[in-house]
Amino acid sequence: MKVWTSIITGLSFLGSTPALADQPQEACPPYETLGAGPDLILTPGLGSSPATWDSVKDALSESYKVHLVHVAGFAGRAPNGPPETIIARAAQEIVDHLDCNKVESALYAGHSLGGFLGLKLAKGHPDRIKKLVIVDALPFFPLLFSPQATAETAAAQADGFKRQILGQSAGEFAQTQQVGVRSLVKNSEYHGTIADWSITSDRATFASAIYALMTTDLRPALKDMNTPTTIIAASNAFAPRSRIEALYRDAYASLDTADIRIVEDSYHFIMFDQPELFETELRRALEEPAD
Repeated sequence: MKVWTSIITGLSFLGSTPALADQPQEACPPYETLGAGPDLILTPGLGSSPATWDSVKDALSESYKVHLVHVAGFAGRAPNGPPETIIARAAQEIVDHLDCNKVESALYAGHSLGGFLGLKLAKGHPDRIKKLVIVDALPFFPLLFSPQATAETAAAQADGFKRQILGQSAGEFAQTQQVGVRSLVKNSEYHGTIADWSITSDRATFASAIYALMTTDLRPALKDMNTPTTIIAASNAFAPRSRIEALYRDAYASLDTADIRIVEDSYHFIMFDQPELFETELRRALEEPAD
């Protein structure tokens, strides 16, 4: 439980998400923007802060206009709707931000849940996403544990995890995050910071996002996507390159535009464990011309 609720840190336009028509929307989402140039959306993962991108945002702002998404309900930002609508709301808010800033289309990079949201946007709004970079995220997260997993077989476990998270005391939840973060980033300098992001998130939003990650399978939608997509995945001694390459190759098999790249000796937060390699791969993915 400790590892699972942390490893998917860092997710509908599709499926049975509750309608959002009656929910109040901010006139313009409170996202930080910096720099000038082609528009680039950067989205963090579950429970995470926009500070996920601190190691690259200033350098990228010299070439791009960077838009830093802060998902409502995560890392100290108050939720702006029912927890069970978190995925639909987060994705729609990114579209709202583009509209507010009169951005017709943008480059997009997302870490974990942010990568999952990128797939949703590329499928639901293909005209708004010019290029997609997915950082250490799968189109169906239970594949991390079983290649035979389906949304149906994962549902009971997902419900159990959600109930357990909601049933924890504040101290129990904090301890879970403080232990689990050690499997997410090798660089101990960031352990406290990343754990605090989850601890200061809205618990119901956090739990609902985990449930959505476990029960939403985007693989069937990949065959219809045409957005140029790069996946940057981490490998390490516990998740060797051979296993990670096979996992990602199989998961994204029906996405013809997928280009999978592996960064070795890193846990989930590649930008903190291998910052120079991460920036190199991210820039390469953003700058390469689309076929």
